[in-house]
Amino acid sequence: MKPIHLITLLYIALIILIIYPADQGILRVAALTAWFPYGDKLGHFLLIGCLAFFLNLSLACRYWQFGTIRLLRGSLIILSLAALEEVSQYFIPARSFDWGDLSADLLGVLVFGYLAQRYQHRQRPAPVLPD
Repeated sequence: MKPIHLITLLYIALIILIIYPADQGILRVAALTAWFPYGDKLGHFLLIGCLAFFLNLSLACRYWQFGTIRLLRGSLIILSLAALEEVSQYFIPARSFDWGDLSADLLGVLVFGYLAQRYQHRQRPAPVLPD
């Protein structure tokens, strides 16, 4: 297993360790971020964005092509899961759906997806030119 795969799996475990107790009402995320203005939105941006970064690197920044549009696989997977998780909060008494959180997730996925592409591009060996 490559180190990036292990990092991605550990990060997924961290996200689950945050979501599960929050869904049960054990972890009050709003109370943790109340001391910092827009801390909840920043948390969504960073947590989901970093998850997209790690998954995109794990998938070697491969993409799906839809006509002329190319979308990173990892970004699309994470954005889909983040949207499902946010919408599910509508049905969980201890949580609440928030368009701002979903927007922060989307922005994090876009920014960190871009950063993953830049990082991946820098890691590729330069082509060897003939003498």
